[in-house]
Amino acid sequence: MYVYRTIIDVCGLCKDYMKSRYIYEDLLKQKVTPNIYVFNSLMNVNAHDLTYTFHVYRNMKNLGVRADMACYNILLKICCLAGRVDLAQDIYREVQHLESTGVLKLDVFTYSTIVKVFSDAKLWHMALKVKEDMLSAGVTPNTVTWSSLISACANAGLVEKAIQLFEEMLLAGSEPNSQCFNILLHACVEACQYDRAFRLFQSLKSKNYKGLSFKPTTTTYNTMMKACGTDYYHAQALMDEMRTIGLYPNQISWSILADICGSSGNVKGALQILTNMRAGGMKPDVVAYTTAIKVCVESGNLELALSLFAEMKKYQIRPNFVTYNTILRARSRYGSVSEVQQCLAIYRDMRNAGYTSTCLGCHEQVHFANYDLFCSYKSNDRFLEQLIEEWCEGVIQDSNAKQGEFSSHDKTDIGRPGSLLLEKVAEHLQKRTAETLAVDLQGLTKVEARIVLLAVLRMIKENYSSGHSVKEDMLIVVGVHDVDGGSTTQNLEVKDAITKLLRDELGLKVLATGPKTGLDTTVEPENITDSDQESEEMTSRTELTTDLIYSTRRPVALERLKVTRGSLLQWLRKRSASRR
Repeated sequence: MYVYRTIIDVCGLCKDYMKSRYIYEDLLKQKVTPNIYVFNSLMNVNAHDLTYTFHVYRNMKNLGVRADMACYNILLKICCLAGRVDLAQDIYREVQHLESTGVLKLDVFTYSTIVKVFSDAKLWHMALKVKEDMLSAGVTPNTVTWSSLISACANAGLVEKAIQLFEEMLLAGSEPNSQCFNILLHACVEACQYDRAFRLFQSLKSKNYKGLSFKPTTTTYNTMMKACGTDYYHAQALMDEMRTIGLYPNQISWSILADICGSSGNVKGALQILTNMRAGGMKPDVVAYTTAIKVCVESGNLELALSLFAEMKKYQIRPNFVTYNTILRARSRYGSVSEVQQCLAIYRDMRNAGYTSTCLGCHEQVHFANYDLFCSYKSNDRFLEQLIEEWCEGVIQDSNAKQGEFSSHDKTDIGRPGSLLLEKVAEHLQKRTAETLAVDLQGLTKVEARIVLLAVLRMIKENYSSGHSVKEDMLIVVGVHDVDGGSTTQNLEVKDAITKLLRDELGLKVLATGPKTGLDTTVEPENITDSDQESEEMTSRTELTTDLIYSTRRPVALERLKVTRGSLLQWLRKRSASRR
């Protein structure tokens, strides 16, 4: 067992987690029951995987192996890493019960870990309750315990309580470290108590605060740079002071300085910082670039922000969620197709980046494990959808048609998993779409179908204004239906909504086309103009292309609408004349 335990520990040091699991499975295949030390090592090595470790824990109990205090401490550590306050509370109650029956004795590590769980969750009152439990049990808090308690109050914005705990720590004879002090400074800065932060900082440097035997760290100086607000020269002086005492600014230091430049409107200074970092032998990271991009966006220089984004990709610096969020939310409205295409290209890049995981709230596959990031990610979807909706509705506004029709639709369909709407708009705004006017609305709701179709029409309008005429009919694939079963309710709703949009709101002429069984047309044959007839020779080519694209969906038939070339040209000419 000692050999197996040692090998599993080595797997952990080498970060070969799967190998440790193979060793465990091999033991079970040999009908060998591991002892508690092997189980503890296995769970500790795989602490990053809550599901697996709790599976091992349940298996351990089924095999009759009794958990010791180290086992429970490891389980609490796993809950802390996973942010599972509920499971940590269950374990804490269990070990308290075992202690009351004399089976186990809780140690300082147990208390410290559960305090950190509550601290990370900003449950400061529960963290303080654990401190009372410790003292009642005769267990003395150590530096780690005090740091977590101070952090719990600091995270909740309780600066006075955090300082009070720091004073209690000194009175209890526990020696503080730089981490404790940095947490205290951070709490002051977050509460905008800058003067107080600087008083504490000066007391540390002058040794006026009793019990402070440590020296400021780079983190200490970074925190104080944040306390400078928009005072660039004060922050620069602190950075120079770091060097004089043998500390060196890190990437966070430079990013803070760049952010201060941006706050004071000094965009040029923020960009110069990136150059200075390289000159000093430090490669700007994603935080530095994101800060510079944020400065450009806030100053209204979006083109410069986009050039920095491209520069990041050139240097193979992977953008994070904040980078994408800053770029995607830089515009409050779209003016041209190229702006929409640019935005959607960045959006697609964001969706293809990151790590796929499952949202705990709805079990949906997303790119971020953190639930708050997931919510922000979906918020980005809705934000972009609203901007594109407003941009698309410009087609109606320019046509002097009745506005407000769209607002009567149910918008709850927008923002579905994966944002099918944004993907469809991105697909249809490719340059090749301007040459082949085939619009696929399959799988969309009537609200989403409207937006996609309006996006294509706006692109056609801009292309026409640039001298590119319409060369063929627009063919719209609404959906599919069985030859025997007929159309689905959703297909009919989409078809009716799209027909109403094209005919009533835009004044276009719409024909229904599809299988030989026939469909009713939305206009009478005698209303078709000569220009409509001229486009008929192009229709067969468009329909043939579409049939080939969707040939794999046979034997179901495509349900399609056609907007004739002549009708489109008449609509475009009328709009051009109205603008003149």
